[in-house]
Amino acid sequence: MDVKTPKYIIKHANEKPSFVKQHWVIFSLLGLAFLTFLIGRYSHFDVLQAFKGQKQTWAEMNVQLSEANEASLKAISLLQTEVNVKQQAIKELQRDIGIMSQDNAALKAEVVFYENLLSHKDGIKKLRVFEVHAETINDWIQLKIVLAQKLEKAQLVKGKLKLKLKGIQGEEGQTINLIERFELENNFEFKYFQIKKYTISLPKGFNPTLLLVELQSKNKTVVTEQFQWNDIINPANIGSDNNVIATQN
Repeated sequence: MDVKTPKYIIKHANEKPSFVKQHWVIFSLLGLAFLTFLIGRYSHFDVLQAFKGQKQTWAEMNVQLSEANEASLKAISLLQTEVNVKQQAIKELQRDIGIMSQDNAALKAEVVFYENLLSHKDGIKKLRVFEVHAETINDWIQLKIVLAQKLEKAQLVKGKLKLKLKGIQGEEGQTINLIERFELENNFEFKYFQIKKYTISLPKGFNPTLLLVELQSKNKTVVTEQFQWNDIINPANIGSDNNVIATQN
């Protein structure tokens, strides 16, 4: 009798992998990410600290530069003020020198006038118009008339002055009685000489040609003299577009 040996089939049971083995890829990635985070954080910590320190340094330098800039602006302002003061002082000095020069010139002119008056070189023998001068200033004319008489044994003389300005307006001759028309003070009273000054302006389109001066003293003496306008004023400065206005200085 044959004995049959039983056949056994040995099969290895499939073991179920653990959870970690099943998800090792995910855990590996997470670990790698965490490691990367730690490395990145702590490796850049010193860099961040250095950047913060540099930022603080820049802030301090900016404050210093601002203070230096403000100080420079103040210094520039002071220097500019000093320059302005010096320029103003120079202008005032130049103006004072100009005034002194004008005063000096006027004084010299007065000295010449008195020398001529006292020297009798012009032959003053009686009451007369010693000098007539006109000067234009902007639209105005300053008229200066010097009256004089014989200096030797001179006596006080009184009277009235008449002024007539002849000229051409349009194509017609015109005569302006300065005293009557503008009510100018025309009394004179002196022993040796007297200076009369007036400020006038000419009517529009009026071209003066001749100035007549008449002196009527109380002792019945009448002196009449005439002066060519071109001889007493610069013709280039003649003329005005204003109405005639006259006042006595």
